[in-house]
Amino acid sequence: MSDNKEQIEEISETTQQEATADQKKPIATLLGAISYENQKDYDNFLNGLTLEHAAIVLITAANYAHSKGIFTLDESELIAKAIKRMTTKAEESTETSNPEQ
Repeated sequence: MSDNKEQIEEISETTQQEATADQKKPIATLLGAISYENQKDYDNFLNGLTLEHAAIVLITAANYAHSKGIFTLDESELIAKAIKRMTTKAEESTETSNPEQ
């Protein structure tokens, strides 16, 4: 019985090692949130940037800079209010363009 348990643990460990080896590691992580595995993926992201993606990038950049202590308290407050305004407006616009029936 203990031989079976050891075999199962060995198989499980091997499977986990193989899964880890199969996962590609990003070559870079930008703003602590945006990562890519190769230059082509990054170029595709840049070339396909929509207004929604651009807003997300800017919000992420503001959050990242704040986490690094780049902004004063007043600057952080201003940016936070601007982000809330943008996200609230986006949610309201989505709700008005898709009214519930």
